[in-house]
Amino acid sequence: MKNQTTIKSELNKTGVFLESAIYNTLRKNKRYKVFREEPYSGYTSEGFEGVIDMLLGVHLPDEGLIICFLIESKKADLEQKKWVVDKLRKPMEDTYSFDYYNAGIKKFDYSKNIFFPSLGYNGMKFFDRGIQTFEFNETTGKLSRNQGERPYLALRHVNEAVSSFLDERRDRVFEIMKTNVDQYDILYIPVVFTTAELFVINYDAENIDLVKGEIDIKDVDLEQKDWIHYEFPLPYSLRTRTEPGLGPVKRPSFIVRADKCETFIEMLSKDCESYIL
Repeated sequence: MKNQTTIKSELNKTGVFLESAIYNTLRKNKRYKVFREEPYSGYTSEGFEGVIDMLLGVHLPDEGLIICFLIESKKADLEQKKWVVDKLRKPMEDTYSFDYYNAGIKKFDYSKNIFFPSLGYNGMKFFDRGIQTFEFNETTGKLSRNQGERPYLALRHVNEAVSSFLDERRDRVFEIMKTNVDQYDILYIPVVFTTAELFVINYDAENIDLVKGEIDIKDVDLEQKDWIHYEFPLPYSLRTRTEPGLGPVKRPSFIVRADKCETFIEMLSKDCESYIL
């Protein structure tokens, strides 16, 4: 075959090797059930379908719980490798609840307090509450003109998959875990693993000049993170169908550095043994 070297080089620019590496890392753990290229579909009035990079199930028999991770891997553009997330400050509304299916009542239970101290979230008020993401050039530090497109689309994709496995494809979770549908709850965790470096913006909104829409850069701090909690705004088609109506308008999701994938899954799973109240 001609141009094999070029083809191999171009393959490195895709996300195929990143997805393969994450899958290979996670499948080594005997507690995990992980599947690549898992199809999903939703049958609302605004139907959707696609394929998610990975579906990962973690079985916690003592808690009667399955943690269902829907995973999208995103290799950041070689020249756009810094993702910077803004977060909600002094919010009026409470932190949005995780999607938790209660098998005992066969409904979603949004009354649960779920927090992860091993990840730095020692209570509901400690979550990052990311609301907007920007991309910056690795070398120059300049803003990408397609700013936010890759992070947003990756989060949108993984949340489509979650909505499908919440509703139409929920039985698939019980099938792969070989568990009884009446005995195990399910906690859903959408995750984007990325090669980008992650930062949260810290600043006081009182210091912003409303005429210019700018702030003195000395009043801004960029806090580097291994993972960031993000409240993804759900379009109508992705909101959970519950009794007596639609579920929450935002869904807790995570953006995680790819090299921390195993640590993130292990810590979150460990905390689920003690910190779901």
